[in-house]
Amino acid sequence: MKGIVKEFYVAFAILAATAIAGCSTTPPSGENAFAAPTQLTATLATPIDIDLKWKNNAAALAGNLVEYSPEANSEFVIIEALPPGAAKYRHPHLLPHTRFVFRVVPYFGPASNPGEVKTGREAPQQPPAGSEISRTNPPDAGEKQSIRSPATLAAAAPSDLRATLIPPAGVKLDWVDHASDADGYLIEIKPEWSRDFKVCAFLPPHTTSLTSYGYPFETKLTFRVRPFFYGRPSNLAEQTTGDDPSLGPGPWIKSEPQKAP
Repeated sequence: MKGIVKEFYVAFAILAATAIAGCSTTPPSGENAFAAPTQLTATLATPIDIDLKWKNNAAALAGNLVEYSPEANSEFVIIEALPPGAAKYRHPHLLPHTRFVFRVVPYFGPASNPGEVKTGREAPQQPPAGSEISRTNPPDAGEKQSIRSPATLAAAAPSDLRATLIPPAGVKLDWVDHASDADGYLIEIKPEWSRDFKVCAFLPPHTTSLTSYGYPFETKLTFRVRPFFYGRPSNLAEQTTGDDPSLGPGPWIKSEPQKAP
């Protein structure tokens, strides 16, 4: 399952990195509820591992996106999505002698009710039934509320989330959308062996279903759906990596073939 979660997250990171470049930078209402992270620092834990630390300030924080700039310019890529209680992250195994620029972007939005499903025994995957395909809720089915105001945040949560097994290891999620101004939807998953939910997919606004496959067999899975918007990013922090310890001490010297006597 860990590989599957990672696979979903890679898709999420690519989509979200594209979406975040075009998101609005206008500060949302409710400065205390949606405050930006501060005091971001980047320090070398090892010559090629960078530790990030910051302070969370938002009362309504749903999580943080840790980002870095591969070219140390204004283009940022998501490294990880972290839960609201996290205030540190290690970016490991980096290129030596390279400058890295980081920032933390908070996201906000209410989660749906949980939906649970248990996958079946190992067998060929079945396609979804026609009734499942036609059961998806239309985007305008629910009354809409803003997720950018503390007064209407809770009312904008998705409702009636259903997780339906497509035997043996596929899942269809259906829900009613209530968010009028989300930047997108996050799908969160919690396998039975995990304490925390993990972001596993990014979807466009006003989406009301997702069908996915390849989950582990005979496993209980819990899902949540979260409409979200991007908050204001933290300050920038940068650090330059050193020598790669795996190369050993001293300069690397290419060996020459020995001459025959």
